[in-house]
Amino acid sequence: MEDGRQSCSPGGLTHGRAGPVILVLERDPLIAEDIIGSLAAVCDFRVAHASRLPEFLAMLRHEAQVLAAFLELHLAKVLDTGIDRMLAEQGAGIVLTVGEDDAEQAEERGWSMLIRPFSDRMIGEALKSVLRPGAGCVRLP
Repeated sequence: MEDGRQSCSPGGLTHGRAGPVILVLERDPLIAEDIIGSLAAVCDFRVAHASRLPEFLAMLRHEAQVLAAFLELHLAKVLDTGIDRMLAEQGAGIVLTVGEDDAEQAEERGWSMLIRPFSDRMIGEALKSVLRPGAGCVRLP
């Protein structure tokens, strides 16, 4: 595109273990399904979901190309567990999905805060705000 944005073709999520991935940590299966469905609407990246922190940490250790993580964790828990450092090592962005009171601190760190209820557009904007340049494109509805 002439304005410097990348064009995106629809295609949904890819599956399997190869290529870039977005990780989602969410206990509630309905909310997780909404986040994953919204990500499918706005990008073509593979998405992996964990419902518990130990499962998420295992996934994080085994994935080679994490682009971003949507975390149902408060900012203090992200810092206490070192998830922020692990994601930073991969150049991955962070989107918090709880702890709206920490929004300003999250934004100061370059993270995004997704406030519920959310829409496909809100998820797309949150993802776009934390992806490193050249990581891929996000379609905003």
